[in-house]
Amino acid sequence: MPTWPKDLLFRHGPELPMAKRIRRTQHNIHAIRASGCPVPTSAFIDTLDPAQIELWFADGAYRAHRLRSATTRLAALPEDDSTSQPPLS
Repeated sequence: MPTWPKDLLFRHGPELPMAKRIRRTQHNIHAIRASGCPVPTSAFIDTLDPAQIELWFADGAYRAHRLRSATTRLAALPEDDSTSQPPLS
């Protein structure tokens, strides 16, 4: 049974330059594949193409920005404002 190679995986946070994030992601994909485990597409993109990896990072950053923006706007609503739907009769 394949074992997840967590001791071989590198972190790749937004504080790193994009080129280094791409190289670390490629390394992680190689390590996961070499261990015999499937690449979890909910956590990684399953490709070694640098352009696709960069787009995947950009898409994730855009999604996080949209969620932060929506949460901020929701938190700024007055307390008496109802965001729920009226009950069905």
